[in-house]
Amino acid sequence: MGKNRAGVALGLLKGLLAAVAVTLVGMVGIAALAVYAQATDGLIRGLNQVLKCLAILTGVTVAVGRGGERGFFTGMALAIMYMALGYGLAVRLGGSAFQVPGMLGELLIGAALGAVAGAVLANLPARRAKPA
Repeated sequence: MGKNRAGVALGLLKGLLAAVAVTLVGMVGIAALAVYAQATDGLIRGLNQVLKCLAILTGVTVAVGRGGERGFFTGMALAIMYMALGYGLAVRLGGSAFQVPGMLGELLIGAALGAVAGAVLANLPARRAKPA
């Protein structure tokens, strides 16, 4: 049982790192769009939401994988950790422009997205190894 928990924890860490990497690359792209294309605030907010969803999906894919186990809970946990980390950094860096109900709503939506993605991935057939 201990090895299984360690495997889940390692999968969560890898998934969280993948989600953060997607976020960093995406934020550079959004920042370039904001500067060079003079994108509106509404467009930037929308792209930010899409980026959060893409990061959660990527992280859950890395953490659970096709045919993985405990996809629902692993996906939900990863999404909650990712969203909490993002909001924690935003507050730490001085961004206090959001309200708690909106933050909790986004956290719940992220958790639902992660849970559904994890459940779907866990129920897909595992990829077979290529014959040597």
